[in-house]
Amino acid sequence: MISYLISFTWGICLLLSIIGWGKVLNHILFPQQRIDWGQKAAWGLALSLIVGGVLNATWNISPTTILIFLGLGLICGLVDLVNHRQSIASNLSQLFQEIRQDKIILAGIATVSLLMLIQYAGWVSTGRVNLANMVYADGFNTSDDYHAYLVFPHKMLQLGSMGPDPFSERRIVSLGGQSFLHTFILSVLSDINLNIIDPGLALIITVGLIIGFFSKNPVSTRRVVFTVLFVLLIAVPKANTTSVMLPVALFLSLFRTLDSPEIDRNYWVGNACIIALISAALCTLKSSLIPASALVFAVSYLGYFLNTNTKLKVVWEFGLATVLVGIFLLPWMISLYQSSGTLLYPILGKGYHASAYGITFKSASTLLGTVKTALAAFRGIYVFVVILLGCLSLSIRPLKFANLPAESSFSFRQAPLSMTIAALLATVAVGVVTENADPFRYSFSHLFPAIIILIMVAMTDTGAVNKNAVPNFFIAAVFCAGLAISYDWDITKNTYSSYVKNIKFGLTNPSLISAKQKLQYAALQESIPQGTTVLTRLDTPFLLDFKRNQIFIADWPGGASLPPGMPVFKGGEALANYLVSQSIRYIAYSSWSLNHPADVDTSEPGLSSWFRLQSQLSHDFRDNVQQLAKTRKKVYADGENFVLDLGVQRK
Repeated sequence: MISYLISFTWGICLLLSIIGWGKVLNHILFPQQRIDWGQKAAWGLALSLIVGGVLNATWNISPTTILIFLGLGLICGLVDLVNHRQSIASNLSQLFQEIRQDKIILAGIATVSLLMLIQYAGWVSTGRVNLANMVYADGFNTSDDYHAYLVFPHKMLQLGSMGPDPFSERRIVSLGGQSFLHTFILSVLSDINLNIIDPGLALIITVGLIIGFFSKNPVSTRRVVFTVLFVLLIAVPKANTTSVMLPVALFLSLFRTLDSPEIDRNYWVGNACIIALISAALCTLKSSLIPASALVFAVSYLGYFLNTNTKLKVVWEFGLATVLVGIFLLPWMISLYQSSGTLLYPILGKGYHASAYGITFKSASTLLGTVKTALAAFRGIYVFVVILLGCLSLSIRPLKFANLPAESSFSFRQAPLSMTIAALLATVAVGVVTENADPFRYSFSHLFPAIIILIMVAMTDTGAVNKNAVPNFFIAAVFCAGLAISYDWDITKNTYSSYVKNIKFGLTNPSLISAKQKLQYAALQESIPQGTTVLTRLDTPFLLDFKRNQIFIADWPGGASLPPGMPVFKGGEALANYLVSQSIRYIAYSSWSLNHPADVDTSEPGLSSWFRLQSQLSHDFRDNVQQLAKTRKKVYADGENFVLDLGVQRK
């Protein structure tokens, strides 16, 4: 129980720390403008991701540097909290008076607070669950997480950087921002606590951003509570520890930055810096977020250009922001190039990806088939909501601002429309690229914030702009929110049940890895000469000592490899000769890998072309290793794991 409470408290300290860094950024870029705590947290998060790129590229990540960074932020956050204690007390007092007069608000706030507490507490500790289908509040993915997303932060803390991993397909499609944030947890806590960052703290930041928006756009407290409640009743489609809710928070932050009336009065250099910082931060989290981030960036500047008389200023700001995005991403891109041969896959080259060697899936789907599959995967409801509310948003955020008062409550950058267009086009782009392999999860992080944004804007609709003085947009938004909640109500109930189970699990002081596994991996690595290179396909490779050996992870064998490419479907000897030519003499393998992915009929029409190819490549690698196990010396075997010395024939 003590360890759970420490983990719970550490998460709150992390929140205060990134709020502190957001305050520092606020003071540097906009010293005359005060932003709310939700925006500070989002800006501090974006800054952390860019700082992480520099530390990673210079091999300076360590528990010490992480704790110094977080400690400085925490000091700034606490100072900011003390400085504004009177305004915080005043706001709470005002809210308390309103609660006393309105029992519905009291019930709403109590419900929202309880649900937030359950969600955050439910993400503090999560255990090992072998995922079969979409999981909303369970444990770690024994494929994605164990072979990549737990490995990366451990490598960062041990080596100072993610380092080279040319045989990891997940490395080539990830810049590494989320892995850096995971070091905030692993520097103090353990692997079971990684979900504190996302979705745990990300949800709190998202709620803070919503409340901050309404503080600038006053509406009734009931509408604020309704909006927050909507967010809390949508289950997060989480299948691994990659970003899901952090992008939601950053997209909301980007929207609020673009939509703020102050931005049109700020110095354009500061505007370019903060817009570029948030946009770049989104790209570091997950490659599938790049289309949406780029579209919001481009469409908002186009809207700004068309709706302002100071077009030269817009051009200068756009140019500087574009350059800054590249500068902010460059450290992450350099690290990726050193590891996987490309600055940014696939936009700036395929690098060591299998497709560079002609190994790629051939989709049998037509464009119409892709659209149908996407609509089915999204249950039709989320795309429908974005389209409907996006169109209705024009009733209070028209394309032309000539008839609006000079002192508008929002900027001229078409932020709601930009987010709507970006969400829809990015959904199509991601669906086409992934052949609709799990499209709901991949597009949730840009569709969901678009829906939240449109509902927030709708809550400000009083009917004043409409000819009939009827808040049609507001009514439609309430209907759509209720529709979305009811559509997945069973999943939401199961998710909250899982949160409660996670809390009970965390209170037992659990460990993700058994003592037996730790001893096995220590003995396994001892069998390999220190300083040599080993290619692994193990159950839990994040347990290895990355300082002792050069360790390459074959997360999806054949999905990525050093030139001229790992030979596939050519037998075990061809694989052995290739690895030895790359100065890789040892292969570490586990019995888990023999059955993952499970043997399936790869000719089945229901399988995506991507998964079909990955299954075929993994099975071929498995068969090749089994062949080599008959001809090469086993320097270690414990019944679950073994190590082959490719340089010594088996007697």
